Amino acid sequence: MRLFDPRAVRVLVVEDDPDNRTVVARLLRLAGVSPERLFEAEGDAAAWLEGAGIEVDLVFLDLQMPRKDGYQVLAELRADPRRAGLTVIALTANVMKRDVERCRLAGFDGFIGKPIDGRRFARLFEGILAGESVWTED
Repeated sequence: MRLFDPRAVRVLVVEDDPDNRTVVARLLRLAGVSPERLFEAEGDAAAWLEGAGIEVDLVFLDLQMPRKDGYQVLAELRADPRRAGLTVIALTANVMKRDVERCRLAGFDGFIGKPIDGRRFARLFEGILAGESVWTED
């Protein structure tokens, strides 16, 4: 995983549930991401990035979305040479060991289970910024 400057990192939160999207965005702001470098989308990250004309460094990607699941979105991002190197962290309520392993095999760079523990999130995010592998089931 790449190293990121916490003051300069550009983060996209892809989550179809507005409440969950708000929670993750709020936790990221509390962890130091500036509001002008924090973006939110509700589904198709590749299309959103293309339409917005914005490049990001890090994506938090929900796995269970209605039109395209997170695995499909990840495959599209990885297939695009401009975005193949993005750091993509899975967010999901499916937290069994087989779910974590499926994410590893699909090519995610990390895994954070829901509900997200707000007390631990800042530490996990710091690890991601430092290039550490974050694979937590709870």
